[in-house]
Amino acid sequence: MDINKVYTAINADKRVQELVKTAPLNIIERMQVKHFESKQFMLHQGETYQHTYLLVKGQVKVFLNSPSGKQVVLDVYDAGMFLGEQEAIINRPYCASIINISPITVLVIRNQDFVEWSQKDHRFANRLINNLSEQIYHLTNRMERYSMYSAMQQIGLFLLHCDDKKTPITRERISYEVDTSYRNINRVLKRLADINVIKIERSIIKITDHQTLQQIIETED
Repeated sequence: MDINKVYTAINADKRVQELVKTAPLNIIERMQVKHFESKQFMLHQGETYQHTYLLVKGQVKVFLNSPSGKQVVLDVYDAGMFLGEQEAIINRPYCASIINISPITVLVIRNQDFVEWSQKDHRFANRLINNLSEQIYHLTNRMERYSMYSAMQQIGLFLLHCDDKKTPITRERISYEVDTSYRNINRVLKRLADINVIKIERSIIKITDHQTLQQIIETED
């Protein structure tokens, strides 16, 4: 691998730069850069892989599959997130599946190199602990939503969150954040649209009545 391509990938994102800033040179030299079109990058729950991945560009979905085929989304990762770092450290099969939901660029790191990096680079080890703690915290909040809120409440909370962040809302984005079927998402959105709480224009969902939506979230069983 051309080392210049590796450094170009590293410098493409500030979060990646910060993570790799103090990495041993011999480990950087063994990294590889790979690009994947949407849904062409897949890591399977229960399988063992020999590499850890650092997401440089794009998004991936982390999810669980039940024997019956039900899928539960655990998170959506952006640039600066590792894929498979926990499994590399404890030498275990993947506990969840991963698929890219947009074109992505990743840095590919051999598991033994990743473990060596975490042992030799104390600054990186501290960042890694912080990242894993953030993941656990975020996952706990997500599991709280899944277990304690109805589909309507989950969707309503996500709509308000995206509206506050000025983030465009689509059905696909909602499907990554709530524990219900795509069919039920459509049913909830239709109900909200029928009472003029939201409007849907060219697949983009916009809140038109924040007060009523908040009341629905607070009173829905």
